[in-house]
Amino acid sequence: MTLTGLMRISPTFTVILLNCLLAGCATMDKSECRAADWRAVGFEDGAAGRAVSHIGQHRRACAEHGVAPDLAAYRGGHAEGARHFCNPANGFRQGRTGRDYSGLCPADLEDEFLAAHATGRHLYDLQREIDRLQSDTVGMHEDLQTLLHRRDNLENLLAAGGLSTRDRELLLEQYRKLQSSIALLDADIQAFELEAARLQGEYRVLNATHGY
Repeated sequence: MTLTGLMRISPTFTVILLNCLLAGCATMDKSECRAADWRAVGFEDGAAGRAVSHIGQHRRACAEHGVAPDLAAYRGGHAEGARHFCNPANGFRQGRTGRDYSGLCPADLEDEFLAAHATGRHLYDLQREIDRLQSDTVGMHEDLQTLLHRRDNLENLLAAGGLSTRDRELLLEQYRKLQSSIALLDADIQAFELEAARLQGEYRVLNATHGY
């Protein structure tokens, strides 16, 4: 969303959001810092896929209120939370949405998580490539229509008569070049459409058989 769009929603909200973007929003407020169960906080962060280094943000937020995190409790909870995060189904979801692997998972869970993540990421990459090809094809179709319109205009000029020999030769040369450009562009469109169709087929098969 653009800044203009945000201002239309709420000037106050925009100021808060800009302050967060520039200075970083606190992860915990005063009451949360003072009442924090740091093992539970660590579990929540681990289960959400946040790295253990995320405690640095909690430390900065709570330092303003004179509270220091219990690092040992946080790490213990984080390790437990990470095990909830690092299952194959979640690995697939993370890859499917284009999220990179952060190295969070313990060794005994990492291989299956990464395999599922790779499958999801492949689907994500396939969809992005399909979208790109389709978008490019739309643009090429628009270019083709422009060329066809120019060709129609040249044909009308040539059919109208009354041209000098030199002018007619020039128009015929333009026409030949235009025909060549149209043929090349049409071939490119067909190639892009075939590739998009091939990738769509690959996507459908993988999406139907991934097992997560």
